[in-house]
Amino acid sequence: MDIHLELLNESDFNTIVNWINHRDQDFMVQWSGLTYTFPLTVEQMQSHYHKGINSLDSDVFIYKIVEITSNEMIGSLQLCRFDSMKKEAVICRFIIGDSSRRGSGIGTLALKKAVQIGFTQFGLKQIRLNVFDINNTAIRCYERVGFKKGKMTENAYTSSQGVQWSNLEMILDKEIWEKNVPVSE
Repeated sequence: MDIHLELLNESDFNTIVNWINHRDQDFMVQWSGLTYTFPLTVEQMQSHYHKGINSLDSDVFIYKIVEITSNEMIGSLQLCRFDSMKKEAVICRFIIGDSSRRGSGIGTLALKKAVQIGFTQFGLKQIRLNVFDINNTAIRCYERVGFKKGKMTENAYTSSQGVQWSNLEMILDKEIWEKNVPVSE
């Protein structure tokens, strides 16, 4: 399956809300941390992005993951929290919406494309992300793209089942990425 990233519009918020609300609160926390309350609403998202989206002034670029053949939005991710002094940003709120498409490599491909945008278009030197330690599938995806495990914050969240989740920061430096990116990209 071939995909591309394109900037998301606020009119796409409803699709994300539907993806999240087909799951549960714990899934939403994995996706967004404690930013929202479950069930997610378009109004919560609009309030959170009160400065707008897709500009440096808003400090967030939201990309939809689009399957090229069908032109269908199948996921989304964000590049945000830009630090112009350190030349770094954070990837967050990464989701493949249709669970039947997870595990097919789409996430890895989308992340590679987002990293490329960060390093080439925005001139970043480092990209970070956060993931809960219980999300082994996501961690493997991030490692395939070149992210390395960094600081662990123990017991950052208690799930609805009473399980303690630790937050893992993962980091990718531009120099590492440049050494490993295939020439064809």
